[in-house]
Amino acid sequence: MSNDDMFQWWRQAPFGCALYQETAAHPEQWVFVDANAIFKVVTGLTAERLARSQPEEFNRHAVYFSESTALCYQVHSYAPATGFFLVILQQIPNLHFASPPTASQRDPVALVSLLLELGQHFSTVEPAALPALIQQALAKLGQTVAADRVYIFNYDFNNNTCSNSFEWCAEGVMPEINSLQGVPLAVIPQWLHAHQTGQEMHIPDVPSLPKGDALKQILQPQGIKSLLTIPLLAGMELLGFVGFDSVKQYRYYTEQERLVLGVFARMLVNVEVSARNRALK
Repeated sequence: MSNDDMFQWWRQAPFGCALYQETAAHPEQWVFVDANAIFKVVTGLTAERLARSQPEEFNRHAVYFSESTALCYQVHSYAPATGFFLVILQQIPNLHFASPPTASQRDPVALVSLLLELGQHFSTVEPAALPALIQQALAKLGQTVAADRVYIFNYDFNNNTCSNSFEWCAEGVMPEINSLQGVPLAVIPQWLHAHQTGQEMHIPDVPSLPKGDALKQILQPQGIKSLLTIPLLAGMELLGFVGFDSVKQYRYYTEQERLVLGVFARMLVNVEVSARNRALK
């Protein structure tokens, strides 16, 4: 693996990692090179603090507790090439340490409570009021998870395109719905494949996608730093997806958050299926 390949690999890794380089003058002393967005979110460290960090700070006990996510991470460290040192943080499922709440901790209870409220509204909504309810739901979800854009896309496999049907934007964030109509599926093959297989598309660090990547060329002009999209699947039929963009800062969605937001995606599918059934009567 060349150094270029190594840098591309670690920046795109689906877990937190930071790269250090050994100093020639002082062996066993390391100079911080860079870290991907997940590592920065998990550690909560500023750029200045990371620049002064050493690998040993993260692997003294082989477990790292993140106040930013309130989760625990296993630390792995190794040298991928001579003179380089890689620190990797991987989440440990279902392991929590006692820690006082911090302002940066996200409140999963608030997200679950919101979904319960939305579920009640969706179950009783009249067809004419459904578009307004969906728009309100996107706004509430965006504010709860601190996203900058929340949106719904519909897949059109007859024309091999997808189009943005609903969009909510935080204050100061430019809407993109008008420019995202009839997007050719050919430019997002990896995105489409993930959704067709029932998987979400979670990209915590959009700028680190490879140069020339078609998906990067679509996302970067919109100012997107991180995103999460969840497929809307009715059985084996792929209807579209619901997405969450982060423009102002990087965002890493924990496994718990992704599971809860997946419930909202299923709500939208149920609403669509119910609307179809009513139309057939």
